[in-house]
Amino acid sequence: EGIDKRNFSYSFKMMPKSEAEAENVDTIVKMFRFYMSPSFEGGLQSRHMIVPATFDITYMTNNGRVNEYLNRVSTCVLKSANVTYGGERVQFFRPTEKQLNGTTVTGAPPVETNIELQFREIELITRERIAEGY
Repeated sequence: EGIDKRNFSYSFKMMPKSEAEAENVDTIVKMFRFYMSPSFEGGLQSRHMIVPATFDITYMTNNGRVNEYLNRVSTCVLKSANVTYGGERVQFFRPTEKQLNGTTVTGAPPVETNIELQFREIELITRERIAEGY
């Protein structure tokens, strides 16, 4: 049957306090969605795909050091990024306009965004790797 690769799930509730922070949340969400997807080498007419990006996850303490009480995570790919806008009652900041790649984008950023990320390691973790902290 073989050994399964480990999966890691993370859930984040982001509640920006200002429209500027809401823009940062939007950038974070778009970054995860962008890098989890493959692309075509040479455009859509190509038959060659470039694999999605990989992620190196490290658990840190509040003083910027690696938290060695938690297991290490090997290099991963992002399997899914599920985004939910708003909480129980969806609310938005006031409508805004911004320039994105030469195009005017209009809308109202949500006051709450939830993102669930599911990662899978790309290598099998053996006893030897667990002894190293994985």
